[in-house]
Amino acid sequence: MVRWRWRALRKLMWPVLAAMLILLCIAFEMNLLNNLQTQVVSPYRPQSSTSPEKYLAYLPHSGLSNQRIELANALLLAALLKRTLIVPPAFLGNVVGWMPKDQLLDHLGWLTDASIDFQTLCRPPTAGDLASYVHRHRCSEYRQFGVIDWRDLHPIDTDLPPSIRIRFQTRVSITQLQHDLGISENDTYVYEDEQLYDWRLYEDPQEARDLLRQGTNFVDSFAGRRYYKVFTIDRWRKRPERLLQLGGIFGSTRINLVNPAHLELKKQIGFALRYRRDTALGETVLDVVRYLGGIGQYLAVHFRTGDKPFRQQLEQNMYDFALAMGNFTGAEIPSPPSISNDNDSVPVEHGIQLTPPLDGLDKAPWSTVCRPYSPPSKDGFRTTMYIATDHRSPRADDSQLRPWFDWFPCTITFNDLPEYLFSPLQRIQDLIDPSKSLGSFLIPLVDAMVAAHAKEILTTPRSTFSKYIGELHDMWVA
Repeated sequence: MVRWRWRALRKLMWPVLAAMLILLCIAFEMNLLNNLQTQVVSPYRPQSSTSPEKYLAYLPHSGLSNQRIELANALLLAALLKRTLIVPPAFLGNVVGWMPKDQLLDHLGWLTDASIDFQTLCRPPTAGDLASYVHRHRCSEYRQFGVIDWRDLHPIDTDLPPSIRIRFQTRVSITQLQHDLGISENDTYVYEDEQLYDWRLYEDPQEARDLLRQGTNFVDSFAGRRYYKVFTIDRWRKRPERLLQLGGIFGSTRINLVNPAHLELKKQIGFALRYRRDTALGETVLDVVRYLGGIGQYLAVHFRTGDKPFRQQLEQNMYDFALAMGNFTGAEIPSPPSISNDNDSVPVEHGIQLTPPLDGLDKAPWSTVCRPYSPPSKDGFRTTMYIATDHRSPRADDSQLRPWFDWFPCTITFNDLPEYLFSPLQRIQDLIDPSKSLGSFLIPLVDAMVAAHAKEILTTPRSTFSKYIGELHDMWVA
């Protein structure tokens, strides 16, 4: 009797066990599928509404181009860490380079403090007015410094992927940020850089281990060889604090990725960081481009000469640019020894007399003799060109760039353009001190963006800014 009951019970158990096994297999397969989708397709899961928001902040420094690279790195890192990025303003003019945290905070914190009456504090030094001399050094920095919202430069409030969360913060101050976010000092982790390229992040742990084992974790820059720390993403991902405050994160190779989804995200961030043309800045650029004949109607060079490494390579870069322009236009280029500022006279056949156009003074004076670039026809030295450069007086008799204008006399520079084209810039005001116009601070940007609208553009080797202008050209023209 007992044996019969056990047989009957066993017959009933088999279907139940089989059903449970099938359900377990289905659940396992669905879980595996979800994990794969999360890893490859959409690695950014929205933060739970019950968990407190976590933030990532960093300290910007150096010129605008370097700040843009920092912002791109920060946006990418914030997405990888599932943190909201604190976005500081963009800084124009003479911006301090990398320095230790406290020094950088001291400079930027003062310059972004909207409670300061800069117009009164930084009034011109006046005899008998002792207070006008007190902050002389700092006020000199203020006069050469401009603050603008990144949204006035790039469409980051509309074109970033939805997985990236951002919060704009005007004042660069850890204390102010903690107050605004309601985060205590105990819930804040501050990482202090020891040098400009302090660390690099590697998504592939094996690559990180190989670098350390081989001792190849260094970068050879203009300043010499510098070793950097090697981190994986877990270095920052495991931090429990709500606020993660980093130092500078400049560097085109700062974050090294292997996941295809992350690489695609990096591309999307790059696209969102293109310069806007629907603002007063863009209006100015397009007005100048039309004055030059229109988009793709001229050739251009983005020629960096100011910093020491570019000054050292100036003559070689100029000759390389000249050879390339000769190929585009059919113009004859002299041998290297002749491309120097030896005060030789301009060959008669290359001399061009610029006369006012017959159909109105709104046209450029060179429009009567210079020709738009229109391949396959080649107009040689009469081809219209534009040089965007940080050289203050490229046409001066003692300028190292002077030979260029002998061989390409239809070259136009920023200094050749009429002032009325830049009137829209006067509408752009400083974010901290609205009484200050940012027009003069934006001239280098206008210069570069005009070059990016050429049919072909040549860019300065090893310049990240020049490289980016080439990328803008590919978006806008190519």
